[in-house]
Formats: sequence, structure tokens, C-alpha cells
Amino acid sequence: GGGTDSAIRAMTDIVSEKLGQPILVQNVGGAGGGVAALQVSKAEPDGYTLLATNSTSITLAPLVQKMLYGMEDFEHVAILGEFQNAVFANPDKPFDTLDELVEVAKKEGRPVSYASQLAIDRLLMQYIAKERGFELLPLPVSGGSGAVQAVLAGDVDISFSGGSWAPIVAAGDAKALFAASHNRLKLAPDLVSMKDLGFPFGVTSHISLHAPAGTPPEVVERIAEAFGPAVESQMAQNVGEKRNMDMTFQGPEQAQKTMEEQRATYEAILEAVGGEMPAQQ
Repeated sequence: GGGTDSAIRAMTDIVSEKLGQPILVQNVGGAGGGVAALQVSKAEPDGYTLLATNSTSITLAPLVQKMLYGMEDFEHVAILGEFQNAVFANPDKPFDTLDELVEVAKKEGRPVSYASQLAIDRLLMQYIAKERGFELLPLPVSGGSGAVQAVLAGDVDISFSGGSWAPIVAAGDAKALFAASHNRLKLAPDLVSMKDLGFPFGVTSHISLHAPAGTPPEVVERIAEAFGPAVESQMAQNVGEKRNMDMTFQGPEQAQKTMEEQRATYEAILEAVGGEMPAQQ
């Protein structure tokens, strides 16, 4: 029921028509997409079994968790969209910027609490905490809805999400502090980015499409060609607008480059934090 699921289901009719094959969408939960990724990595490389996931399942998870797959176990078929990752807070909190948050926490002699749902937010917050010199208190929540509820209830200082923040910020029920990406977000260009805050890195995640390694190039290309117009369709764009996702297509060559760049960034951030991820409380 998340952004990836909604986006893929909006595309299936067009993809099915282009390929001349019915598309069956199966939701496979577990390990933040890791269970589904492992299944697809072991599937027959014939183009009939694909993985649509948050790209961090492929670029980050194998770096920080004991996964039985890696990036080399997939052909990267396409990028279908980009999550608009940002950090947000309850509007009643006594800070409006990252610097003000750090100042408040240090003055009160306490850690910064945040709603943690994914490896990507734990990596981001560990990196920021190390660079700015404060302690962390990650509190586990379930998905973007859990992150939103934690903010609305005032249970945490801040939360991270890939798009769930936008509607409640627009309604005045939350305030966005900064974009988690290095550059400014396409759908929120006025929101300061990690680069604006003086950091050399930021975190970005995409809706990515993968086939098992060894899938013939001509098959990969044909699948990608079917997804291109599906991403650009009004239905997919409507889902992107509703979910605050930038639905922009990248074919196999660019998708490979994007995945490699994303993994390199995560490797650099992990090195910057000493290779350690904070545990959830």
C-alpha cells in the first residue's frame, strides 16, 4: 500500500498492453524489501519475474544488513520515480531549522529523538549527528504513516519520510526542516537541502525496477520500453502527485549509473560514520 505499490499498479495496464502479457503484482513484505529482492535474484532470468522496490533495498541494505544478494545479482531495468525524502517536525516544536534543533537538544542536555522506519533514515541521522556533535534516540515506527503519527502526536523531535510529510505540511499540521537529498527536491524547491546545510552528502531513493542477473539485454530493453510510457501516463503522474513522488523515467543505462552513484554515496556516508548504524530502541 506504499508509494511503490501504488505507482506500479497504476502502470500495469499500459505495460501489459505494450508487452502483450498480463501483469501480476504481488506484495512481498519483509526486511524492508529484502525478502522480495532475494526471491527475484534467484528467479529464472527470462524477463517474467521482476522486482519493483525502493532502490535502497539494492544499494544500501546489502551494505548494512546480512543480505543474501547484492547489486550484482540484478539487471537494473529502469528508474520509475524519485522519493522526495525530507525531515519534518510537529509545528509546536521550539525549532524551525536543523541548527535550532541541535541547539535546543544541547541546551536541554538530551538526545535528539526521531521516528525511525528504514536503514536510510538511521544512516542519515547517524551521519548528521556525528557531523554536528549530538546524541540520537531512534524510536521505531512502521512506515511513513507511523512517522507521520509520531510527529502529529509530538512523540519525537523529528521524522523522516519519502513523501508522507508533504500533505501534513501543506495542511499546517507539520513543518518541514530540510530535504534529505544533497540537492534541492524537484517537488519542494524552496526547502533547504543537505548541500545548503554544508554537508557533502545527502540521501536519495527511487522506485527502481530490476530483473535477475543474466536476463538478456534485448529482454531488459523491451521491458524498459514498455515502462517508459507507463511512467509518463496520466494515471502514474496522478499517483506521483498524490504521493509527492517525482515520476520521471530512466532507462537501463541511466538506471545502472543512478544505482551505482547511490551505492557509492552510501558507502561514503558509512565510512564517514565509522561503518556503524545506530540500533533502534
